[in-house]
Amino acid sequence: MPHKLNDAHRDKFPKAKYRVTNWSEYDRGLVQRGDVRFWVEQEVIDGWAAPIRQTPGGQRRFSNLAIEATLLLGAVYRLPLRQTEGFVRSLLDLMDAGVPAPDHTTLSRRRRTVAVDMRVSAHTKPTDIVLDSTGLKFYGAGEWARHKHGETRRSWRKLHISVDPATSEIVAHELTDDDTSDTAMAGPLVAGSGGNIRRVFADGAYDGAPVTAAIRVARPPRSPPKIIVPPRKQSIPPPGQAHGGTERECHAAEIAAHGRMAWQKNNDYGLRSLVETGVSRIKRFNGGKLTARTFSAQRGEIAMQIAALNRMIRAMKPTTIRVA
Repeated sequence: MPHKLNDAHRDKFPKAKYRVTNWSEYDRGLVQRGDVRFWVEQEVIDGWAAPIRQTPGGQRRFSNLAIEATLLLGAVYRLPLRQTEGFVRSLLDLMDAGVPAPDHTTLSRRRRTVAVDMRVSAHTKPTDIVLDSTGLKFYGAGEWARHKHGETRRSWRKLHISVDPATSEIVAHELTDDDTSDTAMAGPLVAGSGGNIRRVFADGAYDGAPVTAAIRVARPPRSPPKIIVPPRKQSIPPPGQAHGGTERECHAAEIAAHGRMAWQKNNDYGLRSLVETGVSRIKRFNGGKLTARTFSAQRGEIAMQIAALNRMIRAMKPTTIRVA
C-alpha cells in the first residue's frame, strides 16, 4: 500500500543487501535450465510407451512418465496444450527418438490423474519447514460478477505450500477453494512434508490451539517438532504473569518479557520470509493464474509447475552473503 496506517510510528529497517558468491556456477545453472536436454532425459524416452495392460480394457499408448515429461515441458515454456503437442512432436523428430508425441486431447484427459513426482531432496538430518498460502486466479467470472449475477464458480484458488528453508524447495502443497482456511491445511502440509521435522514456522494467521493439535497429530509423538508461530497481540500477557506452560503461552511470555523483535531473533523467525520467496517464484512462473478449467486439472497443473521449480533449484542455487 502506498500509504500505510500509522506509517510514522512503524520501525524503519534498511533494506538488506546481499552478494552472490558462486556467480559463475549459478550462471551456468541458469543457462542449463533453458536446455531441453535438462528436462527430457534418455530414461524418459526409454519409458515412453505404456506397459502392457494385464486387465480388461483399452491399452494406453503413453506411460505416465511420458505424459509427465510432456506436461513439464509445456509448463516450463508456458505453452498451451496444442502448442505443447507441436513442440514435443518436433523435438522428438529432431532427436530421432522413434516415438509419437501425445496429442492435446490425451494431455487434457491424463493431466487430471497423472501422479507428479515432486523429487524433493533427501534429508538425513532434522529439517525445518515454513507454511504459508497464496491465491491463484483461474478462468471464470470475477468476485463482483459472481455476487451480482449469482455465479457459483470461484474465480480463484488457494495454494497452501510448505517450504524447506535450507534448500528453498517446496516439499508439500495443497490446492483448495478460497473458503479453506490456512489453519485447516496446517496438518496436511506437515504430514506431507515427510522426513524428520525439527521446527515448523508460520505467520500469525496460524496462531491457535487447533493448529498446534493438528501438527502434533501429523507428526510421530516420539519426535514432535517445535512450533514457532507468533501469538496475536491481544494474547500477550503482562510481563511476569504466570502461565500454563504450553508452547504458545511460553512464546507469549517471552514476547512480553523481551519484546517481539527479540523473540523473532531468538527463534530464527526470519526464516519465515523464505516462504514468501517460494510464493514469488510460483507467481513469476505462472503469472499468478491457472489455465486449466476443472479443479482436478488445476491440481495437476500446479503440481507440474512446482516440480519444475524444484528441479530448477536443484540444478543450481545462488549462495549469498550479507554485505549491508
